[in-house]
Parts: sequence; structure tokens; C-alpha cells
Amino acid sequence: MPLERCQFCTARPREETAVLRWRADSDERERLTLWLCTRHLERMQRSGTRGWAHQGWLHKIGWW
Repeated sequence: MPLERCQFCTARPREETAVLRWRADSDERERLTLWLCTRHLERMQRSGTRGWAHQGWLHKIGWW
């Protein structure tokens, strides 16, 4: 059963999305599948390949 909230806030999730997460000062990268609300999904889509910054991590849609 999916989470009843977005990974980054308390809103209901819109869809499960493949996300690449990394730190700007490191080569460490994580491949995750996260439940995202419409607001956070749109933020990641707008940020494109440069990534959306949140709590010291950069996030972008897709693992590639």
C-alpha cells in the first residue's frame, strides 16, 4: 500500500516517481522511487538536469 503522503510534505501523493538523489560536493548517488505530490513533482520537472535542492540533496526525475 502506498504512503498516504508525499515524501517532502503532508499532501496526498500524485504518483510514484523514479528519482536520482545526490550531493553537489560528492560522487555519491542514490536511485530511489518516491511518492510525490503535484507540487513537488512539478518542482523536480522544472529543475531539469541541474536538480532540485532540498535539505542538502539535489533531486531529479529519472535515474539516467
